Amino acid sequence: MHIVGGATDQRWLFAIAVGLIYVTATGFPAITLMASGITLNERPRMKLALGIGAVAGIGLTIAALWAANGRAFAWWEFVLAPALVLFTSLVLLALRRFAGKPAKAIATSCWPAIPKSKPRRS
Repeated sequence: MHIVGGATDQRWLFAIAVGLIYVTATGFPAITLMASGITLNERPRMKLALGIGAVAGIGLTIAALWAANGRAFAWWEFVLAPALVLFTSLVLLALRRFAGKPAKAIATSCWPAIPKSKPRRS
């Protein structure tokens, strides 16, 4: 899509392709974890998958930022890449956790319920 959109001057196709590239690169740790099928009960394997995914994701994100910066490295690419990878991966994992749940179930699983107080007697 990226090559076809650029070659045929279809900006909308090019923009979609670039967006998908950035979501894939910055969300690589979460995508790695989801694709591996590792559950949260398998802590050592989960940490390994997230660690390898984070290293690969940061590398891919730096490469994408390098391409967007006119094929030139800048200091901010190395600072921004880990932050983008962390943020996007957390968002993707949160979306996966709450997928298919109604809004009330999400709200009650995030914040504890406040106990209702009993009416006071006079």
